[in-house]
Amino acid sequence: MQAQLERWAAEHPTAPRTGRFFEVPFSYLGPRLAGGIAVAGLAWYANSLLFWTYKPETLSPEFRAEAKKIGAVAQRMNAPPVYLNPFSNRIPGSVLGPEDIKDM
Repeated sequence: MQAQLERWAAEHPTAPRTGRFFEVPFSYLGPRLAGGIAVAGLAWYANSLLFWTYKPETLSPEFRAEAKKIGAVAQRMNAPPVYLNPFSNRIPGSVLGPEDIKDM
């Protein structure tokens, strides 16, 4: 088997041999590597052009100022108040609103 592999490799000097990674010449590997990186960069750029055009309103300074005015608790008309954004305010999942904390 080894003799067949050596004979085939001698007949095809430009083909890299399996299991011999460091024998692959850079002239063979370099353009393929550069091409792959170029295709990935082009795909990243195309993705940003096609899908990342919408900026959410929650990132605007006006929205953040209004959210700061409201605070961490929202008062509702026909229901008990609720906490807004419980993750950033570190509210446990079992607590729905300020009235639940009074019971604890």
